[in-house]
Amino acid sequence: MHLTTPTSTIQILPEVIANQIAAGEVVQRPESVVKELVENSIDAGATEITVVVKNAGKSLIHIIDNGKGMNKEDLSLACRRHATSKISTIDDLYRISTLGFRGEALASICSVAQVEIRTCRESDSHGWKLTVDGTSEQKIEPFPCERGTQIFIRNIFFNIPARKKFLRSDLSEFRYISETMMKFALARPDIRFVFYDGDSKIFDVKAESMQERVLSILGSDVEKALIPIEFENTILSIKGFVGEPRLARQSRGLRQLFYLNGRHIISKTLNYAVFSVFEHLIEKNSYPLFVLFISLDPEKVDVNVHPQKHEVKFDDERSIFSAINLAVSQALAKVHLIPTIQLQEQTAQLPFVAQRPDNQFLVNKLTGEIIEPTTNHTEQFQQYTDSFASERSITNATITPRANHFLTPTSSAFDSLFQGNTTQLNATQQQPNDGFEASKKSYFQLHQKYIVVENPEGMMIVDQHAAHERILYEKALQMMNREFSQSQRLLFPEEKTVSASEASYIKELQSELEALGFEFTFLSDTTIEVTGVPADIPSGEEHSALLEIIDTYSEYEKIAPSARRENLAASFGCKTALKTGKVLSIPEMTQLVDDLFKTSMPYVCQHGRPIILDFPLKELDKRFGRT
Repeated sequence: MHLTTPTSTIQILPEVIANQIAAGEVVQRPESVVKELVENSIDAGATEITVVVKNAGKSLIHIIDNGKGMNKEDLSLACRRHATSKISTIDDLYRISTLGFRGEALASICSVAQVEIRTCRESDSHGWKLTVDGTSEQKIEPFPCERGTQIFIRNIFFNIPARKKFLRSDLSEFRYISETMMKFALARPDIRFVFYDGDSKIFDVKAESMQERVLSILGSDVEKALIPIEFENTILSIKGFVGEPRLARQSRGLRQLFYLNGRHIISKTLNYAVFSVFEHLIEKNSYPLFVLFISLDPEKVDVNVHPQKHEVKFDDERSIFSAINLAVSQALAKVHLIPTIQLQEQTAQLPFVAQRPDNQFLVNKLTGEIIEPTTNHTEQFQQYTDSFASERSITNATITPRANHFLTPTSSAFDSLFQGNTTQLNATQQQPNDGFEASKKSYFQLHQKYIVVENPEGMMIVDQHAAHERILYEKALQMMNREFSQSQRLLFPEEKTVSASEASYIKELQSELEALGFEFTFLSDTTIEVTGVPADIPSGEEHSALLEIIDTYSEYEKIAPSARRENLAASFGCKTALKTGKVLSIPEMTQLVDDLFKTSMPYVCQHGRPIILDFPLKELDKRFGRT
């Protein structure tokens, strides 16, 4: 009788598979490869970095730098997992001053692509070349080359077809890369960056001052509207620029950038520190331009909380928020945009305010602390929403409950903020012209924002901007379906320099933009000549309309990437709709309401927010004691 040993359930993964799993965190797309390798070039002391991509990095990514290079021994270790030159003890994790440090990037990249590295140190007579393809052992041999390092990444995800098929179009993937390159260029104005798409040079920015670099990347049109910031206290120093309120746009894009010790970071709290200063200076749903560089003791921040190192954790986030808020306030006060404000240190947890109606978090307006409804702050969150609901009870009682027509994401956020009160603010969907005869009603404009209209049941209040947005949204969809097109030729053509990211969006959407009424030609990869715009573009905004629509589209596209035409139509409506403060005549109000009730869904805008609120006469009678 023979006894067999049972097979072990738990096994150690082979190194190749372990690296491919790690690559899932580090290498999400070609842009991730560019980011990791450029960070390594910067950490190597390079003063010139060239990046060449082909087919949006899918077939080739070529990085060239003049950094210190590697010898044979360093090169043999560089592609091993957890190999790094930037930390050696656990204490180093608490004072990280380099961009890369985790020792996972090259190993992860080598596991999913065909890699060739050429490198040479200044003191060496010749360099070395390493080749590896993720399925075989690396090979190292002597190779003649100049000081620095060149890395060729070919056929990314060639051995993981399931990952490769989920990459997006070349235009979309190239856009991610170009945005990352522009962020690097802004972060280090002391370094020359050259960026190619195949044989086409996208940009070549030489070492220059911080202000010159900002203008090189964001465009010369912001030159006269930049406000410099220089601030320092015992905790940190802040340098950079904010834009005047007229530069605010309805999307963030590359116009809201924070850098911490040279590293680009994302932070809702710090964004709100800037936004709160601009809150009453810019239109609703607009965002100010800023590029801010924060210098802080590395021991007071943890940069190791995210695989891509986008997010950081501060020891004292409240003090950082207050310092940024004060720095921006003082800068705007110097140019007489706001009065000087004396800020006091705040420790209270309440009151909280919503940063945006469609965001699912609350912000302590005084300290910048963010409270998520899904965190352990449930009791505080409920305390705020209960008091908010109490304050609104009188107004809400006069609004007829309607069926819920909010889009799912907006409805979820609204429910989270106001604990299920959305039914009091929603409107019943009706068919176009469902018993509404506008010409027989009384109209007046309330605060140049709302239109008050008498109806058979009482009265209704129409949001003039949202109403016009809905009308233009449906009109744009019809134009893109080739049902009709309206364009007005410009008396003098406008020549515009655009970023690589903006150019890729315009090329991707060219047929739809032309259907809307835009007429333009590319004079170069990043220069366009606009000769015509849609007839609905407000007078005086023809010169900026195209880029602002593209800017808004880029934000919508991140939320619903598959809804291409709907996103563009929503961007068109958002940009060209009547703004708050526009005085309307009785005929204009009548026409607007008439056109609204000819749309397929007059009660809800394309973002899911209500356009109309009904106030029944019987409810008003009840409030005045006439029942």
